[in-house]
Amino acid sequence: MAEAEIHSRADELETAFARRARANGRTFAQEVELLLERNEKFTPEERVAVSRYFRSRHPEIQPALTLDEIREGLE
Repeated sequence: MAEAEIHSRADELETAFARRARANGRTFAQEVELLLERNEKFTPEERVAVSRYFRSRHPEIQPALTLDEIREGLE
């Protein structure tokens, strides 16, 4: 029961994020990126919505980065 409620709430938040992004002339990803850049704290439900969005874009397990790739990203 609680799990269904969480999924329902996460779906509502995804819809709210999408609506907010459209209203601001941005994509869903751009809206989330902007919120992350502002360093605003997400509610637990918002975290689930963002996590589900990114996981939906990459359903398979992603390979781990090599040390060289990590260093290159830090430069």
